[in-house]
Amino acid sequence: DMSVHLWRTGYGAHLALYPNLNVEDEVWRQVFRDARFRRALSLAINRKEVNQVIYYGLAQPGGNTLAPESPLYHPVNHETWARFDMKAAAALLDEMGLRRGRDGIRLLPDGRPLAIIVETAGESSEQTDMLELVHDSWLRAGIKLFIKPMQREVLRNRIFAGQTLMTVWTGVENGIATWQMSPEEFAPTTQQQLRWPKWGQYFETRGNAGQAPDIAEAAELLRLFFVWRDNPDREIRERTWREMLTLYADQVFSIDIVGGEFTLGWPRLSD
Repeated sequence: DMSVHLWRTGYGAHLALYPNLNVEDEVWRQVFRDARFRRALSLAINRKEVNQVIYYGLAQPGGNTLAPESPLYHPVNHETWARFDMKAAAALLDEMGLRRGRDGIRLLPDGRPLAIIVETAGESSEQTDMLELVHDSWLRAGIKLFIKPMQREVLRNRIFAGQTLMTVWTGVENGIATWQMSPEEFAPTTQQQLRWPKWGQYFETRGNAGQAPDIAEAAELLRLFFVWRDNPDREIRERTWREMLTLYADQVFSIDIVGGEFTLGWPRLSD
């Protein structure tokens, strides 16, 4: 006499990867800021396999964007650069000049192996299990992945300081947004954002700390955020929302691993 129901989550993705565009390492910073690299990483993830192995086929593979329940949802944003296409991923990496070494692992422009350390808060084996599957598919593309769990406060400080290359956390928190709600999650507006903490800090402190966004697409997202903030007109706000979602999805500023129909009660990194 029992029935089981999936708890529908409001996240834009159940779990996502966040390359740190403000990382201190100059070589890695330039690689991460090349949209071709972020797109290649996304294309090289076998989301269908992750969904079947970890989530019994109950999740929804796709990009880290608004959920179908949002009136602003568009399937194109959900699908952009989110298919599994190893050939396309390899072509993008080749185009960047990231050639393979003798062991098959690609090399950074300075000759170091292309090995990404993904740091986690170490609070769930789910993240580790999922990253092991990502490791296997990225290895086929010539990219090594290492998992480094640590205490959450240490992780947060490392991200802010630019010491972390990449981390894994939940996706967009408000995945069911409407035009009245702020699109601040899709622009560098707070230090808490894992993909551009120093740009977010610059916004929060009105330029007294952090760094101003210095790539055109991030600066454009911030400009569009101001357009939304300063215009109460519904048509303008809806259009601005959609422009931001399209730009964010195309640039793959965060890499969704799997969307979800359910939640396991993940806390905020800032808690």
